[in-house]
Formats: sequence, C-alpha cells, structure tokens
Amino acid sequence: MDPSQAQRLITELTEKINHYNDQYYLESQSSIDDNEYDILLEQLIQLETQFPQFLSLKSPSQRVGGKPAADLAAVKHAHAMLSLSNLYALADLDSWVDSVVSRLSENQPLFGCEVKIDGIAISLIYRNGLLSQAITRGDGETGDDVTQNTRTIRSLPLELPQPLNLELRGEIFLPRQRFELINQQRHKEGLPLFKNPRNAAAGTIRIKDSKLVSQRGLDVLIYDIVAGQIGQRHSKNLDFLADLGLPVNFHRTNCSTVKEIYAFCMHWEKAKSELPFDIDGVVIKIDDLEQRRALGVTAKSPRWATAWKFKAEKAKSRLISIENAIGRTGTLTPVANLEPVELMGTEVKRATLHNYDQIARLGIHTNDTLIVEKGGDIIPKIVGIDFTQRQQNAKPILPPENCPICGSRLSRLAEEVDLHCDNLSCPAITEGSLEHFISKKAMDIQSFGQAMIRLFIQKGLVGEIPDIYLLHEKRDTLIALEGLGEKSVENLLEAIELSKTRPLNNFIYALGIRHIGEKAAKSIAAKTGSIPRFLDLTDKDLDSVPDFGPIMISSILSWIRNPDHVQMVETLMRLGLNPEPLEIADGLPFANQRIVITGTLSQPRETWKKRLESVGFQVSSAISGKTSYLLVGKDAGSKLEKASKLNVPILSESEMESLLDG
Repeated sequence: MDPSQAQRLITELTEKINHYNDQYYLESQSSIDDNEYDILLEQLIQLETQFPQFLSLKSPSQRVGGKPAADLAAVKHAHAMLSLSNLYALADLDSWVDSVVSRLSENQPLFGCEVKIDGIAISLIYRNGLLSQAITRGDGETGDDVTQNTRTIRSLPLELPQPLNLELRGEIFLPRQRFELINQQRHKEGLPLFKNPRNAAAGTIRIKDSKLVSQRGLDVLIYDIVAGQIGQRHSKNLDFLADLGLPVNFHRTNCSTVKEIYAFCMHWEKAKSELPFDIDGVVIKIDDLEQRRALGVTAKSPRWATAWKFKAEKAKSRLISIENAIGRTGTLTPVANLEPVELMGTEVKRATLHNYDQIARLGIHTNDTLIVEKGGDIIPKIVGIDFTQRQQNAKPILPPENCPICGSRLSRLAEEVDLHCDNLSCPAITEGSLEHFISKKAMDIQSFGQAMIRLFIQKGLVGEIPDIYLLHEKRDTLIALEGLGEKSVENLLEAIELSKTRPLNNFIYALGIRHIGEKAAKSIAAKTGSIPRFLDLTDKDLDSVPDFGPIMISSILSWIRNPDHVQMVETLMRLGLNPEPLEIADGLPFANQRIVITGTLSQPRETWKKRLESVGFQVSSAISGKTSYLLVGKDAGSKLEKASKLNVPILSESEMESLLDG
C-alpha cells in the first residue's frame, strides 16, 4: 500500500470509529456489532503503525473510548484510565519484554500475569474507608458517575475495615450464569436478548433505576491501585486489598521469563471456559511500582503493561448481499450482509469490505461462503472464501456505476481505490457534512446532534451548512417541533451564535476537506490566520506547511478552487462567521524550525515534544531537507540514516539540553 492510500484509509476509518463511538457512548446504542467495531479499530492501528507519519494524537487509536453520556454526571478522572496495547503472538511477547528490559537497564523485572476479564472498566474511589464514587472509563480522561448502580454490587464493600483513601481500578462483569438467567426471562417477556455478558453489563451499569441494576446481579473484580498504595509491589498491594475484603482478581501469578508468561497465557486460553465469567486474554504487568514509574506511559497506553489476546476463531457464513454506504466525503463503502453466525459467543451478521478493490482481491462472488475470523476473541474480519462451496451460477461482484443514494455517476481518482459520489447535494453527503460541521472537534455546537440534524433535514429546515446560521429566523417553527421547546431552542441558538468565533483551525477542520484532519487544519490556520487568506492559498504557500505532502496539497487546492465551496464560505462570513485566529507565540527562539525525534529517550517522548514545542519547534514525524534537527535516543532506526544523508544536524539528549539552555 502506498502512503496516499494509507492516508485515505486512515481518514475514513477515523470518521467511522468516531461516529460509532458517539452512537455507543452518547446514545447507548450501536448500529454495528462490537466485533465489527473492533476490526475497524485494529485496522486503523495497523495502518498507523505502518505509516506513523499519519498518526494523530486525536486519532481514535490514541483514545480509549468515547465521550460520557449527557444524562449521567461527567467526572474527570484524577488519574487517566489508559488502555493496553495488544499482543497476539510469541514474537510480539518477546519484543515487548525485550523493550521493557532494555529500558530498565540493569534491573530485571518481575511480571505479574492475570486473566483479562471481558467486562466494563471502572474506577472506584474510597474516602476515609467509604465507597464514595464509581466512574466509568469514558474517554479515559472523563467518565460517567455510576456510583449508585455500583453500590448495588454485593461483593463490593461499601465500607472498609480501615479509614483509607484509595483509588482502585477494576472490571464490572456479568457472570455467565446470571447472563443466561436474564436472557431466559427476557425471552419469556418477549424482550430482545442480550448478545453477550459484556454488552449486558455495559447496558446495566448505565440504567437509571438502581433497583433493576441490583436484580441483574453484576459483579466486580479489582486489578490495580492507582492511588493510596501500601507498598512497592503490585502483587502485595492486591493481597492487602483482599485482606480488606475487596474482591480481587485471584487468577494471577508472577513470572520471571517469557517462557513462564507464555505458559500462563496458554493455560488460560485452554481453560477459559472453566471460569464463571468471560475472559478475552491475559494482562501482563510489571510488578515493581518504581519500575513502572521509570517506564512511564505513551499517549494511550502504559509501557509497563500489555495484553495477550487469545487466538482467532474462524467460522463460515454465506454472503447474502452487498450493501453500499456513502460517507460525508462521498466515499462509497461496501458492507457484507451475512447469514448470522456465532463466533466466540457473539452473533456476526455484517462486516465492512472497505472498497471494491478488496472484494476483487479476495475474489468474492455472489452467494459465496466466506470465512470470518475473530482475532483475539474480539475482532471479526473476512479472511477468505470457501471455494469448495461456490455455486455454479455464482457471479463476480462488480462495483456499482451510480451512487446508491442519489443515483449520480460514481468516480474514482487515478491514484485511489475508493469510488466517490461527487454530487454535493447527495442526501448522504449533506447529512454527513452537517453532522461533521457541528461536531465537538469541529464547530462544537452544543445542544445539536445527529438526531436533530436528521429531523431538521426532514422538516426542510436545513439543507446545507449556511442554513445552520439562519435557524434563528425559524425560531417559532423550531419551538413547535415535537421534542423541542422554548428553552431547548434558546440553548441551541445561543450555541450556534457562540460557534461563530470558534478558532480558525476548528472552522477549517469543520469544512470536511478530504485528507485534512485536525493537525493539518491547525497547520493551515497557523499559516493563514484568516478565512480570506485561507481561500487565497497557493501551491507555494502549502509547500512550506510542515508535513504536507502532494495529496494533501492537491486536496486543499481542489477544494478552495471549487466555486461552490468558495460561495458557501463567503455566505458563512456574511452570516457573521468570524473565526478567531490561531494563537501563536511570537519571538520563540526556535520558531518555525522543524525537528524529528527517533529512538528511545530517557524521558517520555510526549514530554520532549511538549518541551520542544514550548520554544517554537514544529515536531514532525518525517525527515526531509527542511528538517532543522534530529533528536536521537537509543536504538535509532532509518531516520538516523536518512538524516545523515541529508546533512541534518543530529543531536543527543545531552546536546539538545545544551542547545535549549543556550
């Protein structure tokens, strides 16, 4: 895959995952199975790993989950709830252990291994020995307050025998036996059945009626202390919690070697059905807390812990049909509708096929029997075809010629694999563009949402982006709509008015230009400073923007040279849109100089990045002739070689310290 294809796929995957995150965490529902979601996330991570130049700190892969729901109190975590990186093979385990050992130099670590419960992560806070708060993971920084529901878990003490202040991490789950009883009762009552225990637990902990939560029979196991530790050994701290009467994950052991860790993982992969709850792998942690602090964390994951995910399980399912969806940028995505198939306890009946090149590569025909795999007990994907079951009248699946929504002729750029609808009036593009424009990372118009956008489109109140800023003229019509009222409408109109002065980078990102994410929008805003200068950008201007390649430059220029786009932006300006310029500190000693970081540093890379940016450096991911410096740590790779060839100054950490001090 070439970089342009990778960048396009990363953009599309990011949009899809963010959409499903909002569905799941804000609306407590999902239009796809968990397994289908996980395959999208896995593929995004794979692409970002292969093409790190396109990795953004705003990517869903750098995040842990979604935003807290509006109907539950949002609480900021005192200590961020990070997710874990995943391992699937012995070679991965070897590499992870080697990286940990090399970072710790002479100190040989002891590893704690424990079964990975397939449930809902929870932060439990005890103050003076009393259970005072329970917060869901949320987006890792802010979660939902589910204290009242968590208190219904009978295995969790409401008061400790000692007046301790502790912040604990655990996993709320539904035992399999309780799950089966609940589904039996729901079947009798004619209610939809829960798909699996994890989904049932996730839905239960968010129910407003705590009495119903109590009847469900949730349980919890504690797996870590993040504040209030008694000693320097994780395993000893867990023993201490058990002595306090807290439900601790007892299915754990300490290991000194890769061989011992691997043996523990293999044991539980075979014996997982013996447990009363579902597990999907093994968590591997450094036992010594001082060593954990030395290793530190990345933006998303701790370096001192990882997860071994169990091997994939395969199943076969017949292809019923191909469903074509159109995204906000006009990209067509084929989705396979399958005969429902059970895979690791979950029903799978849909799977994305990404594009018609993939369909051709796999050689999928009508009514084919497809091989579906779930990697690590989570991720479903189509990995092949059972050609022995191909029907005689089966025909190759060909790409459509017209948009399935508006009927316009589809197009495909020479360097891309995706088909596109170029009709800006296509209902799917209109709806997607409006939803993107109002989203939090874009214009952040609070009180607005997907359901309201759809309602307004249906009622003919909005059809394009400028219509949002004309809604104040339709105030009485809005108040009369079912589900709205005077107060709701006032809040909406105030939020729309407030959005007129959102920063310029948010506005550029809100326009939904292909290949232009948050980071790129920020770079463009820094370069231009105003809407008129943005519309006047040239090839020469964009060539000097950090990390902008030919695809991004072409996309920007194509967008601003479209008369319809220019007219829309000018209309928004007439309606009062006046974005604030991006604030950039002047007079910094290294302003506009580019720097690249490579290798393992003595401090977390994010720490170095913030420090360098504070003095004006633009931290880039790729070496070029415009790079001012390369900061090098241990085990530097190809970037060091390329910098030498381009005569880019190469500095060690101590040399960089001297440069900054000077």
